[in-house]
Amino acid sequence: MFDTLREALRAQVTFNFVGDNNNAKKLCLLPGLYSAMKFVQDGTSKAATLSFSDPTDLNNAGYACDQVADDYNANDPGQYVQVNSVGRTKYRDFLNAVQRVGLRVSQIVIQAANAASQSFYNTEIEIAKTALGAKGGTDFITLQQYVNVNAYDRSKITIDLSGQTLDLTPEVFMAITVPAQAQFSIQFTFEPSAAA
Repeated sequence: MFDTLREALRAQVTFNFVGDNNNAKKLCLLPGLYSAMKFVQDGTSKAATLSFSDPTDLNNAGYACDQVADDYNANDPGQYVQVNSVGRTKYRDFLNAVQRVGLRVSQIVIQAANAASQSFYNTEIEIAKTALGAKGGTDFITLQQYVNVNAYDRSKITIDLSGQTLDLTPEVFMAITVPAQAQFSIQFTFEPSAAA
């Protein structure tokens, strides 16, 4: 329940994630300054399509990951982790908003789809500021710190960033390790921009 109308009207986006069937994969949620575009060949039609999931440039710059998050496309061989939007905002729209105007996150809610998926609570969200020619410092949000041991439903954790908002700017790199077969959602709640 929201205390004020202002809280109720804050913009939110939610995305569902389904892990690879066999292996844990490090998923880049935000690639910062680096490109994730690459032409790939469709295995069935042999047509070339543009993929936005390629981690090569990030890995070359020292930001290790297996895949860059994008809306799921079954014909993209580099998409080990499926990313699907909930609602009207596609993942690419979220990435475009971060790249063009930046977003200020006040809360992150992560919900496991089943008990087996809660194993990712033992991981961290890695956040760094990318820079050309250098690797910026890295910070971590340890998910286990936000598990409420008194809660009946431990499938959900809420990372409240009140008073210490997380600014998602075009330079931000963000990644999380997705365990094999994990199914969960991540919801970002945004504060209004300073201009609003």
